[in-house]
Amino acid sequence: MGSNCVQRAVLVALAYALVACATPPPPPPLAAPPVVLKPDRIVLLPQAGGVPSALVVRPAEGGEVVLSQPYATASVTRSRAEASIGNAEDVRARYKALYDAIPLQRRSYLVYFETGGDRLTPDSTLRLNEILSEVARFPAPEVLVVGHTDSLGTDSVNDEISMLRARIVRSRLIDAGIESRRIEAVGRGKRELLVPTRDGVAEPRNRRVEIQVR
Repeated sequence: MGSNCVQRAVLVALAYALVACATPPPPPPLAAPPVVLKPDRIVLLPQAGGVPSALVVRPAEGGEVVLSQPYATASVTRSRAEASIGNAEDVRARYKALYDAIPLQRRSYLVYFETGGDRLTPDSTLRLNEILSEVARFPAPEVLVVGHTDSLGTDSVNDEISMLRARIVRSRLIDAGIESRRIEAVGRGKRELLVPTRDGVAEPRNRRVEIQVR
């Protein structure tokens, strides 16, 4: 009886030993993947009204870059910063969701006319196309179009010319998709000169239309 117990104990021990030999050791723990930190990106946006601005960017471990013109961009890590120059289209495309969430602020634009009539200057013809695109971005704009003249001519003639200029710009806004009921056009003649002059002076900067959007 005693020898049987001993034999049984030996067999059990051998069985445990065989199981232990057959079981592979656990694999070593996997090494953690390297951490790759993406650089932060800082973009200097233009200020309302074209007011100059600048921004100094300093990484945590020293050094700095200066962003001093609209759409200048800094790519920043803990140890360094690199500056580059972007443009409005690229920035708007990259941060479209952010731009769409920003409420549009009141804007004012100027376009200029050749003397004595309703023809835009060549530069203002191009500028007006840009302005129309910007105004069309407002979800529900309220627009005031104000025509002006220089101090040449009589009050009655200048009132007529300034109103004609305002109506022409209003028509262009309507063609761009702005509802007519949202656009008011008025003429100020020579009463509100941008550049003060004596009567009878042909000043190009006074021959203008102001487009106020809110």
